[in-house]
Amino acid sequence: MDKKTKALELYLEGFKLVEIAQQLGVSQPAVTKMLKQFPEYHQEKERRKKENEKRAKEWRNEYKKQKREQYDEDYELVLKDHREATAALSRKGKLSDEVLVKLCILHYDYNKEKERLVFNESAGKRPADLPRSVYVHKNVLKQFRVSIQQ
Repeated sequence: MDKKTKALELYLEGFKLVEIAQQLGVSQPAVTKMLKQFPEYHQEKERRKKENEKRAKEWRNEYKKQKREQYDEDYELVLKDHREATAALSRKGKLSDEVLVKLCILHYDYNKEKERLVFNESAGKRPADLPRSVYVHKNVLKQFRVSIQQ
């Protein structure tokens, strides 16, 4: 069997041009030149092209779906926080200590001995409406997303 028919046979089996070139010991452009003489090569090339386009389209659609789901989850969290803040403001016209602490949680440190969140002065001067410390049970800390530190 000569190199041309061997190259066509390998190509129709699904090998890539580079792999065929390595097996036959010739360059990739030489393999392409050999294969262009056969009509089967052009048919197989079109089939592979359509298959790759289909695979790429499926991948893009899956990627977009994942991004959309992530966006929807993030949007739901923002809506939930907004509803909570709206409800807290509409009840009394002012925020409760719990809501204030939750909004400024990064400025508080957990004191393990006293089981309290204590305002961290290194974060800046404490506003008058923020409490110095707030009692919080360990189980409740998870909702504030605070690690227990000493």
